[in-house]
Amino acid sequence: MYQRLKILHLEDVPDDAELVEWTLKKAGIDFQNQQVDNKQDFINALKNNRPDIILSDHSLPLFDSHEALKIAKGMDRPVPFILVTATVSEEYAVNIIKEGASDYILKDRLQRLPTAIWGAIDKYNMEAKRIQSEETLKASERKYKLLFDNNPLPMWMVSISTMAIIDVNEAAVRHYGYSREEFLNMNSTDLQPPEDAEKLVNHMQQEYKGIKKPCIWRHIKKDGGIIQVDIIVHDLLFDGNLVRLVSGNDVTERLKAEADLARQRILQQKIITETSIQVQERERKEIGGELHDNINQVLATAKLYLDLAIAKHNHDSEYLANSRNNIMLAIEEIRKLSHTLVAPSLGNITLTEAIKGLIYEIRLVTSLQLNLRAEHYDEVVLDKDIKLMLYRIVQEQVNNIVKHSGADDATILLYTGIDYILLSLTDNGAGFDNTQKHEGIGLKNIRNRVGFYDGTVNISSQPGKGCTLEVKIPL
Repeated sequence: MYQRLKILHLEDVPDDAELVEWTLKKAGIDFQNQQVDNKQDFINALKNNRPDIILSDHSLPLFDSHEALKIAKGMDRPVPFILVTATVSEEYAVNIIKEGASDYILKDRLQRLPTAIWGAIDKYNMEAKRIQSEETLKASERKYKLLFDNNPLPMWMVSISTMAIIDVNEAAVRHYGYSREEFLNMNSTDLQPPEDAEKLVNHMQQEYKGIKKPCIWRHIKKDGGIIQVDIIVHDLLFDGNLVRLVSGNDVTERLKAEADLARQRILQQKIITETSIQVQERERKEIGGELHDNINQVLATAKLYLDLAIAKHNHDSEYLANSRNNIMLAIEEIRKLSHTLVAPSLGNITLTEAIKGLIYEIRLVTSLQLNLRAEHYDEVVLDKDIKLMLYRIVQEQVNNIVKHSGADDATILLYTGIDYILLSLTDNGAGFDNTQKHEGIGLKNIRNRVGFYDGTVNISSQPGKGCTLEVKIPL
């Protein structure tokens, strides 16, 4: 619903002015009309009453519609202007429309005037909204430009269609070392190492209506240095074109510090693991030595006294004989246990010789057929600590096979690759579902030992299909 119109009517013939008013009232238009017939009154009415629309005759004494239109256009708020005249040439009518008049109406065809008024006002309102939108957009662009130019982070604008850099702020110029002119002659891919360019092209094809979450890109500075940059992008309209606003935060030093911290944590964990392994080996050695050197000696002495007692008194007692046999059995079991606890001195023998010794002992006390394959194994590449670790893994897994698998055949494989050593133990026992079974202390201990050397442990097993333990250590 339109509000009451304020009309400024430039007309020097009263009858024509009344005819215009009658036409508007007949059309049902609610209006307030101010009629003037000279230049000064016209100017005063424009300034003081601020009309919604101007109706102007073509020719007045010392004044005409052309000058009136020029004055109206020069006001701070342009007003729709309709030429209402008796006679005018077609050429003049066309020219005055080109100069900004909304329409022209002949006085003998006033029935078209109401429609022309509403059309002119609608057109004016639409144009006013368009101008306001443009001003709002320009203000927004000025704000972006201000934030862009003065932002402490490196920023640049990229044409989405061509990927060319179309603007850059001073922070980017300082940080990357390229001049502003060099930046504006660059494509976005020029900032990337060649191997990253295709990935950037794929990203540029995506549309970001909001702010894209940060991601890390590698960039090349003018001096050739490679930096890690945390990138945030946002698509926006600038100068009527869709562009991509890019801001970059150099996180090279931060990532380096984080990597150093991670390495320190790994090193610390390795030191803890190494210390734990050394303590375990020392405890094993001390316990094995105590069993062998002290307890076994006590038992050996007891057996000697028992032998002397039997020989001196010539006793053929079943109880004495059983006691003597139990002492012998205890001595043998302690000998085996101490041998297990104390690893052979691998500094004097090879790993394969130590494993063959273990196989020999296993064959003495079990029916397990344990075999060693080491045709492609090179002893020279290993230090004594790795050899001891591999021996302990073999010892642990063989005990697991004997105790839990029910296997009658197992194979130990040692293999030296170009840059790694591989140890695998495979048996034909009962197997298990390794997705369900929890790892025991022995396997966790194996993983800790292997992890100290940045190696990997893999277990493959299924119920009824045996088990394979594979250890791979980088050299």
